[in-house]
Amino acid sequence: MNRDRLHLGLLGGLLLLYWTVSVRNLTILPPVYEDEPWQVSTGWKLATEGVFGSDMFAGLYGMERHYYGYMPVHPLLLAAIFRAAGLGLFQARLEPVMMGLLTLALTFSLGRRLFGPEVGLLAVALLILVRLTGLTRFQLTGILFLDVARIARYDMVVPVFGLASLHAYLSGRRSKVGARPQALRRFALAGLLAGLAGLSHLYGAFWLIALGLLALWDGIGRRGLLAMAAGFVAPWLPYLAYVLVGLPDWIGQTRGYAPRFDLLNPRWYWRNVLLESRRYGPGLGPASGDYLLRPGFWSAVIALPLSFLALAERAIRKNDRVARALVVPALLLPALFALLIHLKLANYLVTIIPLWALAGAWGGISLWRRAGRDRGRRWMRAVLLVVLLLIGSEGAARIYRLRAAPGTTTPYADFIAQVHWYILPGSRVLGLQNYWLGLDDLDYRAWPVPLSQANPDYRPVPLTLEEALGNTAPDVILIDPRMRDYFEGAPLAAQTILDWMENEGYVRTVVIEDPTYGRMEVYKNRSEN
Repeated sequence: MNRDRLHLGLLGGLLLLYWTVSVRNLTILPPVYEDEPWQVSTGWKLATEGVFGSDMFAGLYGMERHYYGYMPVHPLLLAAIFRAAGLGLFQARLEPVMMGLLTLALTFSLGRRLFGPEVGLLAVALLILVRLTGLTRFQLTGILFLDVARIARYDMVVPVFGLASLHAYLSGRRSKVGARPQALRRFALAGLLAGLAGLSHLYGAFWLIALGLLALWDGIGRRGLLAMAAGFVAPWLPYLAYVLVGLPDWIGQTRGYAPRFDLLNPRWYWRNVLLESRRYGPGLGPASGDYLLRPGFWSAVIALPLSFLALAERAIRKNDRVARALVVPALLLPALFALLIHLKLANYLVTIIPLWALAGAWGGISLWRRAGRDRGRRWMRAVLLVVLLLIGSEGAARIYRLRAAPGTTTPYADFIAQVHWYILPGSRVLGLQNYWLGLDDLDYRAWPVPLSQANPDYRPVPLTLEEALGNTAPDVILIDPRMRDYFEGAPLAAQTILDWMENEGYVRTVVIEDPTYGRMEVYKNRSEN
């Protein structure tokens, strides 16, 4: 009992550390990512009107009535928070922080269930201390789990349902006879949770493939597999009905994603595999002497393959059901990512790294225990302690430096308040989706609406750019660094837009220079001045 209390106390300390680090300066760091206001807008409309849509994209294949660009679970969770606490950046980012807390708890529980509480505790510590990636504008610590948990996207929702589905599967597997009603209910629950992972982001459906392969290896039987399949399909049926109601709009809204799903082209799969290194490319950052100061990265590069080999050997040669319960999803999911996911974002790895952390923790603790049994190898314990100390020191240093970052970062609320001050109430604003949160009381429209309406890749019979801009009819136009980059890359479109603005009487009324968000130019129609 005392050991159980100790383990729970240590877990509580790790979770408290995660929570404290994650909520501190949450509205300042990182700068608002472009997807955040976009996804928040659908959650807010769900909360206030019960409609899964975004008024930012009104006029583009019915996006104000039904939105199909991403899956619905994340906006539903955001809507629940907004109903309780109102709209705000803190509330939006609190959702992934909470999902991260659940992921850590599920990781510990899975480690304790498979290998013992020590493995679960070490896995949680690795998730919140190991720096795996280089530093970017939005990955401020390089500790992937902490960085992704601060961004209001769907990434952190997927591992919650994925790990929960594996837990449910293991509960069903306890029964030797897969036809038992209780076991079938648990397999169905596993499929249901995998289905919800897929409804958080499409790649979450890979969990069903992992569970199916595991079930075949475990000899669960046809009834168990059918129960999982039925559970998976259950939450997808309402979403399928939702799609069928607006099928023409679904086709239009998803037209731009076609290059990501070229499933009938063998070269597409091969190219995906060849480019998969880009997902891991940010690991070390730009070439420099700092490579030697990355003990977390190098320890993972060495420890994970060795741990996977040892687990696979136990699973195959010794028919160890515990080992294969971890090694199958831990290896299959990244293989599916490489083969089937065209977009090579490091954020998606947050679904996999809890499994990797468990594998690394199991390998480390197994080595520790083996060294303790062999007097000639006890020096290995000292090496393990030094490595763990170096990893922890690197992670702690990155977390500490996060404390100083707010002094050099403009709070989003302060920046957007400056922009808002120059816009009259009731104005229709055309700008990138990045700035909706804070200008949500205005009739805000996103630049992709007129640009897509005039793009033949998105619309079979496109409008002219002038017609699309005229239909949007903004009172105020915002041009930020991203739009200026677009203008440089598409000079003909840029000239058309600028000529239209001049002909319609738009004048630049203010330029806001900001060290974090860059140069914002505010153009108003003369009738608004």
